[in-house]
Amino acid sequence: MDRKNKYVNHLISQMSLNEKIGAILTLGFAGAVPRRHIYEFIEKYHCGGLRLSCDMRTFGSYVDPKSSKTVVSVEGDNGCKYKTEAPICTASEYKEVLDSLQEAARKRHLSIPLHFSYDQEGGSSADFCFGGVNLFPKPMGIRATGDPAMAYEVAKAVSRQSKAVGFNWVHSPVLDVNSDPRNPEIYTRAYSDNAEDVTEYAMESCRGFKEGKMIATGKHFPGRGHSDIDAHFQVPVIDVDYDTMMNRELLPYKKLIEKDLLPSIMIAHSIFPAIDPDYIATVSKKVITGLLRERLGFEGVITTDSMTMGAIATRYGVAHACAMALEAGADLVLMKAENRLVEETIAEIRRFVTEGRIPEETLDEKVYRVLDLKYRYGLFFDSENHQEAPETVIQDKAVKELATTVARRSVLIARQEEGVLPLGKDEKILIVEQKVKNYNTLQWHSGILFENCIRYGEKVSYLETAYTYDEQDKERILNAAEQYDTIVFTSYFIRGKLSNLEWLESWIKEHQDKKVIIVSNTPYEELTIPKSGKNVIVTFATSPENVKVTAGVLFGRIVPEGVWPLQKRLSSIADR
Repeated sequence: MDRKNKYVNHLISQMSLNEKIGAILTLGFAGAVPRRHIYEFIEKYHCGGLRLSCDMRTFGSYVDPKSSKTVVSVEGDNGCKYKTEAPICTASEYKEVLDSLQEAARKRHLSIPLHFSYDQEGGSSADFCFGGVNLFPKPMGIRATGDPAMAYEVAKAVSRQSKAVGFNWVHSPVLDVNSDPRNPEIYTRAYSDNAEDVTEYAMESCRGFKEGKMIATGKHFPGRGHSDIDAHFQVPVIDVDYDTMMNRELLPYKKLIEKDLLPSIMIAHSIFPAIDPDYIATVSKKVITGLLRERLGFEGVITTDSMTMGAIATRYGVAHACAMALEAGADLVLMKAENRLVEETIAEIRRFVTEGRIPEETLDEKVYRVLDLKYRYGLFFDSENHQEAPETVIQDKAVKELATTVARRSVLIARQEEGVLPLGKDEKILIVEQKVKNYNTLQWHSGILFENCIRYGEKVSYLETAYTYDEQDKERILNAAEQYDTIVFTSYFIRGKLSNLEWLESWIKEHQDKKVIIVSNTPYEELTIPKSGKNVIVTFATSPENVKVTAGVLFGRIVPEGVWPLQKRLSSIADR
């Protein structure tokens, strides 16, 4: 390894073992109010960065949606009874929080700055979701615009808005090729089921992130698209042959590594028998060192995915798996649980180092990669973007217009029965709308589809349900629907929750006299679209701009411009 950065080499020469271990840890900070233990992560444990989840007070345990059993508990005794909703803050208020944490890091004797990592894939995958930030659809929605330049512009806009607050390391783009339409973890988080399309759009996204000085992270290596298992709860086995993997799963990585567009790559919590049939990729030397480092020649930072996810935690234990991942070749460990697991993880990594399983020279190389990346992206110095007031960026006319344009160009009509759409101004319509997130700002809250529909229709009524219908919801729908000839159902898919697909399928078949429109955030019959649904609009996001466009499409006031983003077509009305 060629360590040319003299500044970083000098820092490493002055670091203790504890500081080196801390430097390769990304720990968790949930919510908007850092309690004392967050400062301990920085001051006592010397952590390199924090993974931010701003909309929840504590990280949730992993509960299998099918069995309702807790797979991995990350509970800690923090005094909180209500663990879901964090205090809602403005972008400037959150900037002050991150600035205070960065100030604490600067006071450490080597003044090594924190990296602040987050998810901002699009749609509901948005850790920066407050303060009026302009949100964009999931990657498949970007592909549905039919214009790779949109991926570039969106990445630049995401970077600019996020950097103004203090975020500096985004866990995007998703490079998975979603070749299994039943995939409950990747679905529209992928650009497409076509490897060439994924490569093309991801390349433009990475160009946008690089120009915006945002550290991008390609995920989930070697590829999580060909599976119907969610790694948050179980271990997916990606059972494809080696040649297929090289030509499909690995194509985006090969091309982006060649173009030097991937500063960081995240490893998948999955087993890839064609490469290593025995170990999950996260702890596999064959995958990380043999395939990614040696065969593909990747020289950047290799990070794990969250080490509290069910796939990895149940098989190896969280702390032990963190050390195993570093031993296998990872540089950076993502361990979000804000509890005893922090000390256990640090102790286990230290044991691996003192026993020689991770030689200190190898540890130094990991620290170098992480610090050198921070240095090259300006984290050691105040960046130009960070001097802009967040609200100034968020209200920028060009950014707002981009969000509107991308929404209009991504929403599409997947199925249409003659004479049903558009809906009429005087038509008596019931909007059955799921509550999908706990966001509760004027920009993004429950009922925004309905609220946008009443701009166009004079006889529109509202029925709110839980995301997954309970018995009361089903009874309310049955009773209310009798009074309407036209019913609009949202049928959204959220990772880790059960959809209402089977119930909707049955209901539609039993109510052939009703005009039914399905509004889905995915193009997959396997996840959310009833095969008997004759009118289907795909939004690719439940976020404000895409929902606003969807309401306009329903009433014929907006012409949707989205193009089908998949090789596999949705079955037509005639096919059924």
